[in-house]
Amino acid sequence: MEKKKFKLNLHIVFAVAVVLIIVLIAKKFVGFGRTISKEEIDAIPTPENPEITVYDELFSNMVEDDGTFPEDDGVTTVVCFGNSPFSDDLDAKDNLCRLFAEETGATVYNCSVPGSFMSSFYDPFQNDYFPMDAFSFCRLATAITENDYSMVDAALDMYDAVEYDTTDIQKSMEVLRSVDFRNVDAIFVMYDATDYLNGRKIQNTENLTDPTQFTGSMAMGVEMIKEKFPWIRIIVMSPTYAFGVDENGNYISSDVKSYGPGYLSSYVILQAQIAYELQVSFVDNLYGTIHEDIAANYLIDNVHLNLDGRKLVVKRMKEALEKYTTIY
Repeated sequence: MEKKKFKLNLHIVFAVAVVLIIVLIAKKFVGFGRTISKEEIDAIPTPENPEITVYDELFSNMVEDDGTFPEDDGVTTVVCFGNSPFSDDLDAKDNLCRLFAEETGATVYNCSVPGSFMSSFYDPFQNDYFPMDAFSFCRLATAITENDYSMVDAALDMYDAVEYDTTDIQKSMEVLRSVDFRNVDAIFVMYDATDYLNGRKIQNTENLTDPTQFTGSMAMGVEMIKEKFPWIRIIVMSPTYAFGVDENGNYISSDVKSYGPGYLSSYVILQAQIAYELQVSFVDNLYGTIHEDIAANYLIDNVHLNLDGRKLVVKRMKEALEKYTTIY
């Protein structure tokens, strides 16, 4: 007996298709426009983003010995310039520079100054209005390359006159004066997001060594050191991530908060560019060490590093130093 053939009813197929489309559309719009709670946001995993661009660029010392370089003394000697990443807990065992010295076995001179900036507020230096300018990177580079600490001394005298506590600054300056730069192998330069948070200028395209600019002060200092001490390898490290602060004191992303010249990322990207043009090593801490997704785990406030944050920076410093510098 012949089997009956199944006949496809096009009306039923069309009806089923319409129902499926309605279900899919409904799924797409369920919850659309509703407020997501903080608990739901916190529950969302934030894996490392493989698309993040890290602006590291490590160079060896690009200057060949012309016969005037000092003889290698067999000791790896490092000098650190900067502010809070290096100056926090200056005398404690958990100070970042002390952790770095312990990790590498290098002799480390910590010449960082708490409360200082990469840039200078005034040019020329005006001690009566902003004595902290004496401790900006370009001014300290001037002091060591010209062996002239007159700006430092004037600033300390001014602060003493107003009874400002300069204990840690004086300690750092005593260390700086004691350094024999003929024995120095590497200099690390690391300033936190203080310039960004205070709306300091970033770059003067008409004068790339303008000391009142974040990148200009860096460039001015680097060029002076390279000319005076060409055997020293210079490693510039960017700020780690820092949160901006809104008008209510709440922490917000530094990629949406500008204090004038730009976002924190603007400072770091231009800093990387200038370091590359100067042919000095650059370590990108903003994207390569402590970025926004993980920053809350490594900061004690919106900018200062906790112990775990310091250890991450130490790891990056060690990697940078060992790349082209022999560790004895």
